[in-house]
Amino acid sequence: MVKRSKNRTRWADQGHDYVSPYIYIGYDCNNNCSFCSESDEYLENLQKKDFKQLKTEIKKIRENYDFISLMGREPTLRPDFFDLLAFAKTLDFRQTSVATNGRLLAYPEFVKKMLGCGVNQVGISFNSSDEKIHDSMTACPGSFEQTIKGIKNLTALKKPGLSILVNVPLTQKNYETLEPTLDLLIRLGVKEINILWVAPLSRRSRTRDIVCHMPTLSRHVAKTLKKEKYQKSGVKFLLVEFLPCSLPKDFRDLFFPCLEKNSNKTRIDLCPECPYKFSCDGVLRDYLELYGQEGLKL
Repeated sequence: MVKRSKNRTRWADQGHDYVSPYIYIGYDCNNNCSFCSESDEYLENLQKKDFKQLKTEIKKIRENYDFISLMGREPTLRPDFFDLLAFAKTLDFRQTSVATNGRLLAYPEFVKKMLGCGVNQVGISFNSSDEKIHDSMTACPGSFEQTIKGIKNLTALKKPGLSILVNVPLTQKNYETLEPTLDLLIRLGVKEINILWVAPLSRRSRTRDIVCHMPTLSRHVAKTLKKEKYQKSGVKFLLVEFLPCSLPKDFRDLFFPCLEKNSNKTRIDLCPECPYKFSCDGVLRDYLELYGQEGLKL
């Protein structure tokens, strides 16, 4: 992966560089999220890459994967954003995804141009149905309204094959609004929702004021998703960054292992006997410093 910091470094896989399908192209952001992992150490160790360098990385990704996700702080702010998409389109990826806060998608022409460049999955980060909570977490008044417009613009197009994925990052600030947030997204026509446990990946997030105790949050999420309206909604839910050992057993199939490798992860006592040990890379040491292994069980 592209990040180089003391906590998120490029791994070597059996002596070879690990190639991630997630390519970090965004170095600026129009939000300033309180839980952001692309801040602090990320910015201090940032090695900005130009169009030529990123083209080389995109080619390498295509040699290893048939999908690619353009990420970063806010990738849509790059002046050469559409040029990078156009180049990726020439390599015939099965899926080209963009991870964004959705604010520039409030402009219909931007959306149409982006999809015209071959993007067939858009992942939008959305914090809460409560506008005040959402905007307080982004530290940007008006971000809620723009992100909602962006989601509406995407769903209004009804482009065949387009995956509209909304990521809901849960912290101590917003987890209690999970249910109304899901209700709003479903009303907007969203069919894929990732519920994210926000990890302690930056100085600003490496605190109990932000990071939730994972097993406690897992129980809250499971209790919410067990409600009949979600069981019958037809929405695909995934639980991202939640450890299987933190989840109730009947929700472990929703565990989604992040394909980004992180050298800050370690194995714990449970790992050798865990049936998910080959798809789960272990527990962040920074999480263990905050909460230990309390509540984690097979």
